[in-house]
Amino acid sequence: MILRDFTLMGGYDFAYISKPLIFTEALKKGAVKRLKDTLEFWVNVTRENALKQNSEAYQLIVRTRLMHSYARLKITEKTENWDYENWGEPINSWDMIATYTGFSLVFMQGLKKLGIIISDEEEEGLFHLWKYIGYLLGIPFDYLPDNRQQAVEQFYWWTTIQDKGDDDSVQLAKALLKENLENTIYKHSFQRKILKNLHQSMNWFLLDEEINERLQIPKPAKAFLVFPNIVLRGNKIFQKIYLRNSTKYQKLVEMGDEQQRKVLVDYIKHTPNDFHY
Repeated sequence: MILRDFTLMGGYDFAYISKPLIFTEALKKGAVKRLKDTLEFWVNVTRENALKQNSEAYQLIVRTRLMHSYARLKITEKTENWDYENWGEPINSWDMIATYTGFSLVFMQGLKKLGIIISDEEEEGLFHLWKYIGYLLGIPFDYLPDNRQQAVEQFYWWTTIQDKGDDDSVQLAKALLKENLENTIYKHSFQRKILKNLHQSMNWFLLDEEINERLQIPKPAKAFLVFPNIVLRGNKIFQKIYLRNSTKYQKLVEMGDEQQRKVLVDYIKHTPNDFHY
């Protein structure tokens, strides 16, 4: 929910960073495949001992790096309307650092909004993990932040050269919401509509009102607006139960791992074949 409804959706409100998605016609491929690819990447690279050299996750990062390189070449060679003065190079290092920040700094901020307690050791470990992933993706190592303070500074300066969401941002936001209705994980249409409303309730809980309005995210019915608070209270109760000792903490980690892998399996299983390259 955080990566989808806060990090990804909120990222669409920065107009320039999303331009490569528009120019590579990613919208035509559909949000189902983009979510599956992002979920597959995130789940694999964040598992314990996942990034040993030549592991599956390591190879996934290398393939993503090659995909970025191909997208840069495609945009540079075949696009006359790319605005280099405002947007910089396609998928440039600073935009990649901002994406890295989305998986670290912004991700943790979203978790805290839902009542998750993050220790100093966990925060340090998350920044370390994503600095290594960023390095493997080709971001200059010295530019990658080591901690929250550096990440906040980087993210702040990056936002000063970004414009607010535009028509392309609205189209990306609508595609992400529409994914709930297109995805066949849930068999019945009423289930998909409920899921769409739940995600919209998270959008309105996690993102500022002006961002929701700018991205034209409909406000869900009042019955769904209580959902984020239910999640928040549930998280607090779970942590009281499981954070009392290291054994129970590890059990919570294992439960989360199992749930995340199940969601990934569902997405892989229900991504239509015509969405694959």
